[in-house]
Amino acid sequence: MECKTIYNPINEPMRFKVYFDENEAFGYVRQEQCERARRVISHLESLDENDIVEESIRFFKWIVLYPTSECNIHYAIRLLEYFHSRQLLTCKKAVNSTVKQQKPRYLVMFTFKNHVFTKTYNSIREIKADTGRKPSQIKCQHASNYYAKKL
Repeated sequence: MECKTIYNPINEPMRFKVYFDENEAFGYVRQEQCERARRVISHLESLDENDIVEESIRFFKWIVLYPTSECNIHYAIRLLEYFHSRQLLTCKKAVNSTVKQQKPRYLVMFTFKNHVFTKTYNSIREIKADTGRKPSQIKCQHASNYYAKKL
């Protein structure tokens, strides 16, 4: 079964364990995430360049749309480092962006090849963290351009 909130290109079954001792869990969880990232990177290395670009778009969509929790942070960091080493996703510096404001203000539509998705941001700084663009480089369009109109 596929879980849309987890980037899993090799579709391996996801197992979850519950730990009652946080200190015991920390080392194991980090090790397990790094091992999972190693398997995914090994899979990505077997793909051709076009497929790797496609997977980088899927990964970008995952880290932008779904906040990465402690359950996946080391996994996501390793994969982001891998894509950076391939000169992909270089605009995205960190897996998670800091959210300081709580009022949604900007709807951003991302379009990559056949992938289109949207995210609502609270500030221009958050948009810059995900896109790497300066505020002057962000194109603003009025949302009414995207709504269906009555005939």
